[in-house]
Amino acid sequence: MRFSLFVSFLCLGWFLSCNQVSPRDELLFTLVNGLNPINITTSSVSVGSSAKINVSSTNILLKYGTPQNFGISLVKEPTANVDITFTFTNTKLTINGSGTSPTPTPLTFTSGNYNVVQTVSLDSTIQTLDSSTLTITATSADPFYNTSGTVSISHQRIYLEYTGNAFIFQQGVSIPSLTPSITFVITNCSVTPALPAGLSLNASNCVISGTPTGGTQPATTYAVTATNGTDSDTHNITIQIEPTVYKVFVTAATFDGDLRGAAADGPAGADLKCGADANKPSTGSYKAMLTTDGGTRVACTTTNCTAQSENTYWVFVENRYYVRANDSASLFTPNSAGILPASSSIFSTAPYTMSEFFDSGALKTFWTGFAAPNNYWQVASLQVTNTCSNWTSGSVTPTASEGGRVGNSNANDYTAFRNGPNGVSCSSLNHLVCVEQ
Repeated sequence: MRFSLFVSFLCLGWFLSCNQVSPRDELLFTLVNGLNPINITTSSVSVGSSAKINVSSTNILLKYGTPQNFGISLVKEPTANVDITFTFTNTKLTINGSGTSPTPTPLTFTSGNYNVVQTVSLDSTIQTLDSSTLTITATSADPFYNTSGTVSISHQRIYLEYTGNAFIFQQGVSIPSLTPSITFVITNCSVTPALPAGLSLNASNCVISGTPTGGTQPATTYAVTATNGTDSDTHNITIQIEPTVYKVFVTAATFDGDLRGAAADGPAGADLKCGADANKPSTGSYKAMLTTDGGTRVACTTTNCTAQSENTYWVFVENRYYVRANDSASLFTPNSAGILPASSSIFSTAPYTMSEFFDSGALKTFWTGFAAPNNYWQVASLQVTNTCSNWTSGSVTPTASEGGRVGNSNANDYTAFRNGPNGVSCSSLNHLVCVEQ
C-alpha cells in the first residue's frame, strides 16, 4: 500500500483552502511506513502546489514511555542546503533524547538527499493526557526554503493504576470500591487469577467491588489488565482477607494546636474531632494519633520502646491489621510495642513496615508531636511548644521551628510521623490521623 503524507507550511488554514497536488509533486513515504513505532495516517493528505516540506504525520499521538520516529523530507530539490530545526515545549517532549529547544543540531538536506527521509525520535516526558506543538523551521540560502510550521502532538499515557498496591479486606463486610485511574480509553478489563469469592471486576472500567464471602486468605497477587485491543497495561495488586481490620483516616478538617474543644485535655479533644469529622467511616470508634509530653498519650519513653510496657493509652495495638479507611489499602501491623521499629528513618524490620501512605491524595500534614530520628517514637520535648503545650495552645509560636511536630501523609517511613528537624507554629492549621480502636 502506498502512503502519501504531506504538510504545507505556507497553505492557509492547514489544508482547508488547498488545491490538490499534481502526481509528479507527490513524495511517497514508503521508508517512513517501515519505521517502528510510528503513527501513520493511512489516507492521502491533499496539499497545495506550494507545499515545501513533507512529514510523516501532521497529528502525532505520542505515548509516554514509547519513543516514536518522525520522518521529514523536502518536496523539491533545493538550490542550496536546507537546515531543519525543531522547537518544542521542553517540559513535555524530547527529540533524540535531548530536551534542548530548539534542537542544537539541525537536519540538513542537500540537492543529493532532499527526497531521502530523515528521522528524529520523539519522546513524551509527561505522564498525563495533554497536548503540545512541534514547530519545524527551515532555513536556507534558497528563498523557497525559508519557512516554518507546526505539527500537533497529543500526549497519552497507557497506564492503569489503583490507589494502592496491597489491600486487606474484612470477611463479610462490603469493601470500598477500588476505582483505578486509567489514562486511555479501554474496551475490556480482566483479572488473573479469579478474585476471591464475593468480589467482582467490572470489565468496562476495572472497578473492583463486592463483599468477601469466603474464609481468610493470605496476601495473593492479582494481575488486572486493561486494553483497547491495541494498547494495554497491567497493574498487580495483592488482596488479603482477614476476620477483622482496623481503619485509619486523615481528617478532612484542619485545626490549630489547641485541640481541646469541650474536652478536658488535648488528646481527648482530638478524639472528639476524629469522631465528628466528615472522613470518619460510618462505624467504629477513633482516637487521634498524638503523643504528649505530659504522659496523657505516649507511644514510647525510649527509642523504639526498648523497655517493656512503655505505652500510655497508645492508639495502635500489636498484631492488628491497620488499613486506610477510604480504600482498605494495607498500612501496617505493629509489633508487640504497638510501633514499627525505625533506623535511619526507615522501617526496615520485616514484617513491621509501612505498605502505603496514610492518605492517597495530595500532601497533607498532621499534628503528631513525635521526636526527631534517633529518638524514634518518643515525644518531642525540647520545648513545651513541640506538642503545643500538650495540645492546649493555638497561639503563634514565636520561633515557628520550635512549634508543634507534624507528619506527612505521603510517606511510608518515619517521615509519616515526624517530617523533619523543625516544627510549625501552633497557630497553623493541620489535620489529624485517626485510628480505629
